[in-house]
Amino acid sequence: MTKYLVMQKKNMATLLRRHTSLLLLLLAVVFMTISGFAWNEKSVTILADGQAQIVRTHLNSAEGILHDAGITLGPKDAVLLNTQTLQNGTQLTVLRAFPVKVTIDGVAKDVMTVQTTAQGLADELGYHAPNYVPLGDSNQHLQAGSEVAIAHVTGRSVKTYEQPVEVQVIRQRDDSMHIGEQEVIQEGTPGLVSVEEEILYQDGKEIKKQIISQNDIKRMVPTIIKEGSRDVVETSRGVVRYREVLTMEASAYLPGDGDGRGITATGMVARRGVVAVDPNVIPLGTRLYIPGYGMAIAADTGGAIRGHKIDLLMESYGEAMEFGRRSVEVYVLQ
Repeated sequence: MTKYLVMQKKNMATLLRRHTSLLLLLLAVVFMTISGFAWNEKSVTILADGQAQIVRTHLNSAEGILHDAGITLGPKDAVLLNTQTLQNGTQLTVLRAFPVKVTIDGVAKDVMTVQTTAQGLADELGYHAPNYVPLGDSNQHLQAGSEVAIAHVTGRSVKTYEQPVEVQVIRQRDDSMHIGEQEVIQEGTPGLVSVEEEILYQDGKEIKKQIISQNDIKRMVPTIIKEGSRDVVETSRGVVRYREVLTMEASAYLPGDGDGRGITATGMVARRGVVAVDPNVIPLGTRLYIPGYGMAIAADTGGAIRGHKIDLLMESYGEAMEFGRRSVEVYVLQ
């Protein structure tokens, strides 16, 4: 009896160990399944119909992800991925098909496509080069309502000719120069290229020309022009902005000059800071800055003040004589 009880206890212990091992194995499988499921979750960005949404998913097909997001694909719609396979961070872009009228050898029909160029549409429809070509620009950008003509090429020829290349003008901003100033730092010369052109025919009728190659015979040299971009000047009143700098011949006059009344052409009292100008060059009322003279306003005219001449009003005869006649820079303020 005692021996039997010992045997029973041993059997129960063995059975318990087996059940415990089985339970632990089952728990490990469950844990690994849950961990793997969580590890497989990824964040995917969907761009569709002008909207963007980020979804978390365990699916591995674009169609399934879009279906779960409530996005339906049409028969000609397409989906682009920015990665080779679906993974965390992948972006799905839904391309909606749009209608295009295509004419093939004179027969017109409407098609739905996501292609963005005439050549892409021709290839999608199975009309490949060199036997078929889109008429006009093969890189024509397509949108809803575009029209594309595709023709069957039955003949071709090649011709070579020389073509001049116009001088290109390159403009460089230079903040060391006044706005409006220019300096040519390189004179350009025209170029010359050899052009190889292919002419395509359909039943003996020319349908398209396209450039095969271009080779330089004489390289074009561009004209390079520096253009002033500096538009501020330091004055006794601080930094001010200007829109133009004029080089002018300056003279000086006194308040009593002219009719002796001391009143300018605009009705202002003649005083320092008032200058006489040609209104065809500087409109009356324009604010100016003249180095060595200061801030001024164009408020007077004079019989001898024509073109790029300016008369600066001084306070005394001695000051006017000392100034004399000289070339000055006139800043036309904003």
